[in-house]
Amino acid sequence: MAVRIVTDSTCDLPEEFRRRHGVVVVPLRLHFGEQTYRDRVDISDQEFVRRLERGRQPPTTSQPPPGDFEAVYRELLGGGAEGVVSIHLAAVLSGTVSSASIAADQVGSGRVLVVDSRTVSMATGFLVQEAVHRAERGESAAQIATALATMPPRLGIIALLDTLRFLLLGGRIGKVRAMLGTALSIKPLIGLGADGSVVPLGRVRSHSAGVARLGELLAEHAPLERCGVIHVGAPDEGDALREATQRTYPGMEVLMSQASPVLSTHTGPGTLAYCYLEAAPDRR
Repeated sequence: MAVRIVTDSTCDLPEEFRRRHGVVVVPLRLHFGEQTYRDRVDISDQEFVRRLERGRQPPTTSQPPPGDFEAVYRELLGGGAEGVVSIHLAAVLSGTVSSASIAADQVGSGRVLVVDSRTVSMATGFLVQEAVHRAERGESAAQIATALATMPPRLGIIALLDTLRFLLLGGRIGKVRAMLGTALSIKPLIGLGADGSVVPLGRVRSHSAGVARLGELLAEHAPLERCGVIHVGAPDEGDALREATQRTYPGMEVLMSQASPVLSTHTGPGTLAYCYLEAAPDRR
């Protein structure tokens, strides 16, 4: 493959896909006091959720340093890649795009193109999937990046949280702050705005009502091209939601993954979410 694809550890595509297509993942960081872990390298998703459930204070998170990206880019280009497309979570949520861009400038020659997905989790992953398929068809890095730039308005994430506590502690509360007055008695539903910032989508009184509302909100974006289910420490619920969604949208593959530890830090245990890509206008 002449063009290689790079992403970060919040991408949340199933590992089997990433390995099969040679997608390189650069991990973000988790900081528990003086201990630092590389996301999904030094700590597994399952181990992290157990620690998050036990701890009083979630960890802080940070982007990879530019040197991590630079090392990856130089290795790929030195190994024969003609170009690199590097796709990352929304710049408004993390400094990851900035770190990747600094590294791309250090490498020079315009052979590394950094893409701000303006979203997170498997929604970013859908851009990665598209980039992989285009690279395998022989498109150039510039052609791939141009195609990806048209997709963010069709991408979205709808999440049901058990509590707003983790968003608040992580400083990602944004426009959802208005819900705080009733935070103890509600289950919040959130999404991302056009730039990737967190926005409220509603609130319900029970988890079961929230799951039903997730499906209603997803239906507002049909027809869909791609869809995935994300969970934080709730694999049985995630699988049940995936199976129900598969019945509602027969013929469309519905992926499922646990959210990365970095993302789980900000949403908390029990989170269920849909990531989706709306069908292009010419396919409706």
